[in-house]
Amino acid sequence: MSSMSAEEEDEARERRLAEIEFVRSAYGEDEAWVVDEKLTIYRRLLVSSSDGVSVLLSLTMPDGYPIDEEAVLVIDARISDDAVGASSSSFTAKNMRKMVMDSLPSLIEACRLSALEYAGSESIFAVLSTADEWISVDFVDIFESSNHINTDDTNEVEITSKCDNGLVLGRRLIHSHHIIAQSKRKAVVELADQYNLGGYSKIGWPGEIVVEGEESDCIAYVNEIRSMRWQHLAVRGEEQLAVKDQDQLEQTRVLPNKMQELGDDMSCIAERCKDAGLEELFLTSMKIYSKKESVSSDASNQKDSIESSSYSYGALCHVDHMRDGKGYRKWLRKASAAAGCKLLVKASESNVKRPLIIVSILGEESDVKRVLKRWRTSRVDVDSAGKPCLERMMTVLAEGKLSLPQHKTVDMDSLDREDQLIVSDQTLRNILQVIGGTEWLNEIESLMHLR
Repeated sequence: MSSMSAEEEDEARERRLAEIEFVRSAYGEDEAWVVDEKLTIYRRLLVSSSDGVSVLLSLTMPDGYPIDEEAVLVIDARISDDAVGASSSSFTAKNMRKMVMDSLPSLIEACRLSALEYAGSESIFAVLSTADEWISVDFVDIFESSNHINTDDTNEVEITSKCDNGLVLGRRLIHSHHIIAQSKRKAVVELADQYNLGGYSKIGWPGEIVVEGEESDCIAYVNEIRSMRWQHLAVRGEEQLAVKDQDQLEQTRVLPNKMQELGDDMSCIAERCKDAGLEELFLTSMKIYSKKESVSSDASNQKDSIESSSYSYGALCHVDHMRDGKGYRKWLRKASAAAGCKLLVKASESNVKRPLIIVSILGEESDVKRVLKRWRTSRVDVDSAGKPCLERMMTVLAEGKLSLPQHKTVDMDSLDREDQLIVSDQTLRNILQVIGGTEWLNEIESLMHLR
């Protein structure tokens, strides 16, 4: 562990205290608590309310955290001693307790990976979010597998061929918590080649894979990919098109014949899918679904009659300033993408020296709130001395359910680009009105009037 100056130690201490204060304000006393002398945060995670089984997760901050990249959170977990199920003699409770006990290494590994991802910065919130996700997603998979229930998330799709007769062109959108390891990156590409599938693999956080080819090969590919060890991986979207023969199948393909690995910029795979006419399939990566015509319709007569779905929740925010604008916006985009949200950052050109900075976050309510909470508790900018600092001058102007589905007509991926950051006041009004309706328009006009 590298040595730090007295000034750096003071900063590290201040940042640790800020995270402790966040935990105390964000959770009830029975949900999370802090042992100050050990700098350890305990979080109780309820696994099964019916059986009273819960897990006690501990996060200990070592010296140097969060400045020193080598000072990573020390993470452990155990069955909570005061869980109701601890004294229960019922067969179900005992089975649940054993299942949770056997699954704890998976939870600990997921949390440690999250801590490593944010090494050198605050990671408490990220790790706690990972733990919550593990309880609601990964453990559900473990529980269902043990009961021989073959289901995915409510909005995710079942991997079965929906077209039993004739040749079928299949497509899959596979979402992963991340794709980083070289072994997995290599396997994603090589397996696609083995099954004669093409498409794109977006690495980083999150990981996204879109593949296309014969339906039976898509099924085999997904099954083999799933057999690998992932923190979280699920098929979010699929398409099937009935074709007459192999020639028509090849002519109907719209993705590259070979799997291409892309970088960690979500907009890159989004643009390529859009160019290929697969925007709706890509949107399933963020659990944004559309109702299409029968998946087994003839490919030669396929129509574009798609009933658009919409983001159900949104937050309109004003940021007073961004000293490290590029780094700040990069953090916002990464945090939003990790939560499955859409982000839009715009600045009014009427005053370039002190522009009006507006940030819009769209997604499911829980996901938007997760981004906002992480935003308030992370060091996203730098102060006048160039040191990382918390955002103290961000204001949420409007937050709630979006009443206008027309916002789907805004190309969010194209608009949220660095070369289109600055827009006119009128353009900003138009964009926000389409997204958030009259409420958002009134908020931005009031803000412009106060300048």
